[in-house]
Order: sequence, then C-alpha cells, then structure tokens
Amino acid sequence: MLSIQQLETGYGESVILRNISIRVQAGQVVCLMGRNGVGKTTLLKSIMGLLKVKSGTITYNGSDMKKLPPYARAKLGIGYVPQGREIFGQLTVEENLLLGIEASRQSRITVPKEAIEKFPVLKTMYARRGGDLSGGQQQQLAFARALASRPDLLLLDEPTEGIQPSIVQDIQDVIRGIKTQGRTAILLVEQSIAFVKSVADYYYIIEKGTVVAEGDIASFDDSHVRNHLVF
Repeated sequence: MLSIQQLETGYGESVILRNISIRVQAGQVVCLMGRNGVGKTTLLKSIMGLLKVKSGTITYNGSDMKKLPPYARAKLGIGYVPQGREIFGQLTVEENLLLGIEASRQSRITVPKEAIEKFPVLKTMYARRGGDLSGGQQQQLAFARALASRPDLLLLDEPTEGIQPSIVQDIQDVIRGIKTQGRTAILLVEQSIAFVKSVADYYYIIEKGTVVAEGDIASFDDSHVRNHLVF
C-alpha cells in the first residue's frame, strides 16, 4: 500500500531523514520507534505532504504522490492524527468531526457511525467546544475526526502521549479493532514497548535519521529495542 524508498527530507537546509525506506502493507499495523528528535514526526509529515521531499519516492497504491498537496493525499484515503492533536478549540466536537468528512472521497453530511462508535463518550459532547475537553478527550476527538474520512491508511503520531491509562486502553482497543477488520492500515509512532507489542505487526527503529533495525513483531527483542529508546 505505502512504499517509501531512499527518502531524504528535512526543514530548510537541515536534513533530518536520510535514505529512509519503509513499507506498509494493506491492513497492517506498522510502528515507528526511536528516541525523541530522530525524525519520526518528520517522516509522517513528509508522507502527508506537509514537508517537501528532497529526494527519494513515496508511492501509495502504486502511484507516486511525492508532488501531491496534503488535501489530495487525504482524498486518496490517508488519514492523519498529528502529535499534539491539533483539534480546533473554538469549534464544537461535532464541527471538528464534520471537518474530518471534508477529507473524504465520498460526499457526506453526517459523521460516519463507525467513527463515532469507537469513542462513544464523544456522543455526549457534541455541543462542547473542542478546547474545553481534557487532553485525553481531545485525543479521542482527533482520532475520530481522522476516521470520519474512512481512510485506507491511518497515520498516528504518538496517540498515547500524556494520556491517562483508561484512554490509552481505549485507543489500544480501537487500533486492535481496526486491525481485526483488516480494511485500514496503520503507521504508528509510539514509544511504549508494551503498547507496540500489543498492536503492531511490524516495526522500524529510526536513529540519526535512518532506519537501523526492523522486523516483524515475533522477532521483537525488548532489550535490543530499549537500547534505541533511552539516552
């Protein structure tokens, strides 16, 4: 579904990622791991078209999308939950969810039932402003907003960061449910070893802007991975 080959990108003249190559198969959950600042968020932004690629290819369902703007990538079926959530604080929960539909390939005027059912607490908050929600509730809203577009590929940037354990469990259950359905692939940035082992099929470890280890989850070695996560 997604193939990135020899990608090089960064900010201005600063190169953050060098010769990055990863693949995500349809229906697969793939995790990106590594210390803070190694380029995980930069990679997701590059996939979404928020950063200009210096060299290399980004192929989605067989088509090169390196030159496509972010909205066109969303229309192809890519959803994105950014680090920090980036919900619209002055808009209501319902309005935030409806904005997610704008990225859909289909014309709709209501939030898809399957998106909101994954986070039922949001049903009780439709009239509340997004900025009035707790951090965990905002994360649920950002996740549901991305699902409202019915994506084939979902990019999640540290969805459990700073979230209370009960909502972490909810997010874990949602990812497992999506994986079981087999329709939506997920590329996930995550630091928790336990969380990754519970949801992922495959993992990549990034260090100094390049992939230094990868493998399926059956080959996941806690001690080896931990060496790449702590300073």
